[in-house]
Amino acid sequence: MRFRWLFLLSSFLSVFFFSAAAQARELVTWRFDRNQNRLVFTTDAGVQPKAQLISNPTRVVIDLPGIGMKGPTANQRPGGAIQEIRVGKLDNQTTRIVIELAPGYTLDPQQVKFRGATPTQWSVDLPTPQPIPPSFPPPRQPSQPPVSSPPSNQSSQQPNNPLLSPPPLLETPNRPMPTSGVGQLATIQSIELANNGTQLLIRADQRVRATSTWDAKANGYSITIPGSRLADQVRGPQLSANSALSRVLIRQQDSRTVVILVQPSIGTQIGELNQLNDQLLALQLQQARPIIPPTASIPVPPPERTTPVPPPPINYPPARPPAINYPPAPLPRIPNGRIIVMVDPGHGGPDPGAIGLGGLRETNVVLPIAQQVAAILNQQGIQAVLTRTGEYDVDLAPRVAMAERMDANLFVSIHANSINLSRTDINGLETYYYSSASAKRLAQSIHNSILQSMDIRDRGVRSARFYVLRKTSMPSVLVEVGFVTGREDAAKLSNPTYRSQMAQAIARGILQYIQQNS
Repeated sequence: MRFRWLFLLSSFLSVFFFSAAAQARELVTWRFDRNQNRLVFTTDAGVQPKAQLISNPTRVVIDLPGIGMKGPTANQRPGGAIQEIRVGKLDNQTTRIVIELAPGYTLDPQQVKFRGATPTQWSVDLPTPQPIPPSFPPPRQPSQPPVSSPPSNQSSQQPNNPLLSPPPLLETPNRPMPTSGVGQLATIQSIELANNGTQLLIRADQRVRATSTWDAKANGYSITIPGSRLADQVRGPQLSANSALSRVLIRQQDSRTVVILVQPSIGTQIGELNQLNDQLLALQLQQARPIIPPTASIPVPPPERTTPVPPPPINYPPARPPAINYPPAPLPRIPNGRIIVMVDPGHGGPDPGAIGLGGLRETNVVLPIAQQVAAILNQQGIQAVLTRTGEYDVDLAPRVAMAERMDANLFVSIHANSINLSRTDINGLETYYYSSASAKRLAQSIHNSILQSMDIRDRGVRSARFYVLRKTSMPSVLVEVGFVTGREDAAKLSNPTYRSQMAQAIARGILQYIQQNS
């Protein structure tokens, strides 16, 4: 098999990539209805929007892949809690719409509702923005200009982008700390969260002083420590999605100055920078409300279609999962170069797929498997892209269109099988391809990899006329990882460890195929 190599272009917050030859269509109209908190827009070609919530300031960012825009950036200021709507080009192939909230407001990304009346006509309903309760008295304006700070890696903070975020939410005054004379440089040994995430502690090996201010360019709180240097192996804080801080950047600004940039998560208020002792600084943090990750994904469903309502789950007690302790098999080496694999978790959102024993839903099985397959492939140097990344439905045609638009080399769809709930004796692995010899070899490689490392019955590799297999131009397969209605399979597929091992086996089969056909 001859692979087509492709230099990839990445766009902010998107899982899609476009070839340089792709032709952008256009955004035709857009308007924001302040009374209903609703954005309505139309395009002259079908589009699947991608949306996220970004903090500091809070804004909903909606990207329209494959959609261009004529003319300059357009702005609207609705007033109230919605400060500004900005529409412009992120790049030649993507239009970006930014809905920015007024300072001090936030919203729940799970309550942002997208509706596609058709693939070209969309509406976005926003929940009522909620004020962030203040945790500290309003600080004074800075008495000195802010220090220079490293720019953020987020594209939404590049200085030349007209869609980017304006003024800071708050300003914090410079507060010099006491010091006792000038001597040898202090060494900054660690920066860490303490006291249940309510303090950021900065430790040095001797007395230090610091000044602090809000850095509007970097959207963060900047701490400058003169007369200091970073330790060779300085430790930074371990942050998670629920941390009070979204990011901490540490740098040696010059030979005698350390700068620490602290970016808060949504709902976090930054308080005083205190000197606990000669060698220890503490920045006070308080979470005014439950933390939303600074970049929270907003599920965007595809255009509406009629979906049958699944029957209520039948609560058969699943069999006890077997002990799972399969030895991991090594992953094959792959050739240098960039290969694109589209990984397709079936169903999703209002379409849960099959519902099996104990109410086991197909989408709850295949999405985590697909996500882990993509992660493994990416770790091995393969460009793996998911057709969906959350619980929303994507129709069959857009799944194929994604793969074709990206010029993917392989397409792997992951499903879970089902049969009548009275036939709990039917269990096993099935893998499908359509007609080409290369697709058959891919199906056999994945199928054999699963059988070699998993305890599952073999129901064979078969040809079938599934839409995603017939309509894709690259080698494409559909893997049925077991029966959610089968007593043996349902018990195993309910086990996260088993699903992880299934993902490893599928990824290994894909890599083996690439290795053997490059």
